[in-house]
Amino acid sequence: MRAKDLVDIALGKEKADVVLTNTNLVNVCSGELYETDIAIARGFIVGLGRYKGREEVDAQNTYAVPGLVDGHTHIEMSMLSVAEFATAVVPRGTTAVVEDPHEIANVLGVEGIRAILAEAKTTPLKVFCMAPSCVPSTDPARGLETSGAKIGHEALKELLQLEGVIGLAEVMNFSGVITKEDAVWKKIEVAKEFKSTIDGHAPLLSGNELNAYVLSGVGSDHESVSSEEAREKLRVGMRVMVREGSAAKNLKALAPLLKSVDTRNCMLVTDGDRTLRDLKEEGYLDHVVRRAIEEGIDPVRAVQMCTINPARWFKLDDYIGSISPGKCADIVLLKNLEKFEVETVVVNGKTDFAPPGEYTYTYPHYGESVRIKRVNPADFEIELERARKARIIGLIEGELLTEEIVEEISGIDTTRDILTIGVVERHQYSGNIGVGFVKGFCLKTGAVASSIAHDSHNIIVIGTNEEDMALACNRLQEIGGGIVLCTGSEVMSELALPIAGLMSDKALDYVAHKQRELEESISELGCKLKAPFITLSFLALPVIPKLKITDKGLVDVEKREIVSTFCD
Repeated sequence: MRAKDLVDIALGKEKADVVLTNTNLVNVCSGELYETDIAIARGFIVGLGRYKGREEVDAQNTYAVPGLVDGHTHIEMSMLSVAEFATAVVPRGTTAVVEDPHEIANVLGVEGIRAILAEAKTTPLKVFCMAPSCVPSTDPARGLETSGAKIGHEALKELLQLEGVIGLAEVMNFSGVITKEDAVWKKIEVAKEFKSTIDGHAPLLSGNELNAYVLSGVGSDHESVSSEEAREKLRVGMRVMVREGSAAKNLKALAPLLKSVDTRNCMLVTDGDRTLRDLKEEGYLDHVVRRAIEEGIDPVRAVQMCTINPARWFKLDDYIGSISPGKCADIVLLKNLEKFEVETVVVNGKTDFAPPGEYTYTYPHYGESVRIKRVNPADFEIELERARKARIIGLIEGELLTEEIVEEISGIDTTRDILTIGVVERHQYSGNIGVGFVKGFCLKTGAVASSIAHDSHNIIVIGTNEEDMALACNRLQEIGGGIVLCTGSEVMSELALPIAGLMSDKALDYVAHKQRELEESISELGCKLKAPFITLSFLALPVIPKLKITDKGLVDVEKREIVSTFCD
């Protein structure tokens, strides 16, 4: 499309293709709310004012907002294919996402990213990819984990030239930035060569260390858990992404800040943290906007934080993010602004989205990405001849942070909620298994295993006995990855995820039904966490403090080293 070809329509000399008449426009450019027509031609917005169209749609009593933009997500964590993810979120008003594909990249490498981009082209959802900076999430030289792939600075050059790749994804190794590790700095320097946006990941980083991190060129963060932390990051020029998901809920804590500062550098995001049940019952970004309004944030500001603000940060604002001439006609018509009730979604000027047909996978190693030696119960035994003081991973409800708890234990103790946790390497048949203890998961019997374990996505398993733990892991290998619950030496419930052990090839309703079964089953086993499988998946991420576990063992995240289970 050439803008010149639409000038006469913008001037009103020719009819627009479609005119939405008399809608209440939420103008995210000016912060105003007023009645106007919206003229659309060839999939673009050509004018605001009074227009005639070949088709005129009476939009009176509606509120028009730009299509919502999730500035930081991981589609893989929905457990859906890209096509099914689009089917779930577009009707709820999300028309664009900034995808960090480091989940699938840690399993399948660059080819996994190419597959995500290829599938995205078949959907109405605009998917903009960031090139992963954390494959693996930690410096390989430190030997903290085993991933399925490695993406160095040379591979980043290739990725940053692909259509649809717009920047460098969250630089999780903030310690490596501060200590001037060559590997992470080379990636940042490559991104700067391409004048790319560089996203960050800096939980609890403060003071001079935060200054050094921002000095590198990293410009955003989605890990703030308090207003004080987020305020400090805003003050040094960072964009603050406020995460509101199913497991990590930061909006309530950060809402007071959002009501008191200039929010141009703030965004609302999901970080891919939405269970399918929550997605179906509550929504996606539309839910996050509602939550912001519930916390007392002005509705126009809330909309700005997931439309024009992310569009500007990612240099997409000449294309999406506002309802203004020249932008894609991605428009959400609302029945009610305060409740953010979606009535109609327009993408590229159209409202008819063909649902995906029968799924044809295009991903490498389909159903064959779980490569493990057969696991035995003895692999999870932690021998204790006497009670000893042990380091225990302590869960914090609603947070991805964990505690390091030190208690005297004699082994698994369900009465004290002390369970065994293990990570089984699943990419190279190495046989690596890290074993430790966890508190806060609340299983009373059985075991749960998953091939979703950030970011290297080895198998993570928690159990009350070694037999069920081994059975769950071996069953995962048989079904090509996913989630398995076992009790009494039998499989209780399972969901197969044959695409990289992360994503299903089934329809949204099927996957949501299976996830609901899993949630009900794990509740029967005693676990009452709001999002148990998301919580489980983050216990293997050795870049979020304090204590985590990988296939190499327990990791003290702050010290960036493997530590012993016992400390006596």
